[in-house]
Amino acid sequence: MDVYTIIVLLFYIVTSFINVNIYREWGDKISKRAIDAFWASPSGAVASAESTPIVLPIIGMIAGIIGGYFLYRYMFKSVRFYNYKKISANLIQLVVGVLILFTFIRGGYGRAPLNPSKAYFSETTFYNHAAVNTQWALLKDYFRKSTLLRNPYNYYSNDAEIAEAIKPAFTANPDSSVQVLKTQKPNVVLILLESFVAQLVESLGGEKGITPNMEKLIKEGILFDQIYAASDRSDKGMVGVMSGFPAQGPESIIKYISKHENMPAIGQELDSAGYHTSFYHGGQSEFYNFKSYMLTHGIERVVDMANFGLNEKRSSWGVYDDVVFNRMIQDLAQEKRPFFSMIFTLINHEPFDLKGHYKFGNDNNANKFRSTAYYTDSVLNDFVEKAKKQDWYANTLFVVVADHGHRLPADKYELSNPQRFHIPLLFFGGALKDAYKGKIYNRIGNQTDVAATLLHQLGLPTARYTWSRDLLNPTTAQVAFYNSKDAFGIVTPHQAVSFDNIGKSINYKSNPNYPVGQMDSLINIAKAYYQGVYKDFLKY
Repeated sequence: MDVYTIIVLLFYIVTSFINVNIYREWGDKISKRAIDAFWASPSGAVASAESTPIVLPIIGMIAGIIGGYFLYRYMFKSVRFYNYKKISANLIQLVVGVLILFTFIRGGYGRAPLNPSKAYFSETTFYNHAAVNTQWALLKDYFRKSTLLRNPYNYYSNDAEIAEAIKPAFTANPDSSVQVLKTQKPNVVLILLESFVAQLVESLGGEKGITPNMEKLIKEGILFDQIYAASDRSDKGMVGVMSGFPAQGPESIIKYISKHENMPAIGQELDSAGYHTSFYHGGQSEFYNFKSYMLTHGIERVVDMANFGLNEKRSSWGVYDDVVFNRMIQDLAQEKRPFFSMIFTLINHEPFDLKGHYKFGNDNNANKFRSTAYYTDSVLNDFVEKAKKQDWYANTLFVVVADHGHRLPADKYELSNPQRFHIPLLFFGGALKDAYKGKIYNRIGNQTDVAATLLHQLGLPTARYTWSRDLLNPTTAQVAFYNSKDAFGIVTPHQAVSFDNIGKSINYKSNPNYPVGQMDSLINIAKAYYQGVYKDFLKY
């Protein structure tokens, strides 16, 4: 009995304290996804946790395990769990005990067994998550039917109903697209910024002074100021940008090579059009299968931390962004043209480490985050200034977009709030027509729309990118979608609403006075959208 108690105590206490740190960073409870991420990259998981308190949770775990064990010994010191002389009595106790436990575990004998929605009681997501037993939720996540076999968004009975429901979001006149480039075959440099939430950019309603160089670039290009990330993690943001494919809630298609190699990505279209392609990242490109994703989607050369000497400046995630940008600018000087080159930054990620000066101090995570964002803004500007001195700059389009948003620096938006997903999207460079420099597009759109928008400008096919829309087409519907593991939301000019897929209830609405019927219609569009997305995920 002692062994059983110690095992249960370890599981209960350890998961409880780990859950606190995971929830702080992810806005979600500990799950199979979080544990899979740890096993995929233990060093990355540890690095992410470095921005949250470590000592107190460890002390709490030790105190909880020791205290729990001695409490158990005290309460059951005179109890004998088995009487060898009364086998029939023991059998009766076993049957009655199992029956009682089963009754409580199932939640009674009605048609509906116990499930998380029974614990939900509030419109505030945090309170609902707190009401659900952490250990039960984790075990349920592991033992439920595989997310590779079933669709968690099961609202419509057939494909025709789904297509009809999402039609308002995808209806547009293809002939209305605006051409903003001087040439149809420019070089393309795609810069994916880690955790670059809109709150970092003054022109997007963010704080002043964190990204002054971004403000300069905005005056030189086209800013899309109402863009929302597909989800809350880098793996989903990468696929959202490159493949125009929305996030899949509890799953991530890039984890499955057999699936992601069957989906389209813009690298393939550019490779087929004669572009010379490359991808740069200071970390391990194998993380989240980025390397296999690139190589199977038209990217000829992958440069990651393995391509840099051990003497180069490094953080817990990999080589510093300024080092990688410098390598990229050197390589592009020798690259055949036209080229497509992508870089994914990493320093603006937990634990927000900087070697040297923290612009906003390092007394708390919010200021460390502001400082790493300032660093990212600085090295981006240095890269652009060097690029302007190259002969290829005049025929180059730069696309800057974030992989996802972040809870910092404001630390006030839950995953149900679209502001958590609000990100910058900027087009600039020598290939941009002068008439569009300094222009701001106020129309709502998605990170997933980058693929179709870019391909339309380059005159390349977009038929395979069914979930991506042209942001430079004024007839494209103003709507965006976002999701996390257990919830999804929709944003329109007059209302933003989030729906909890576990509790089957609304957990956020920006306009409480919005007509109920119209809000239900928006939720139905979002339900159809994610059911259709997940159907495609299962099909790949």
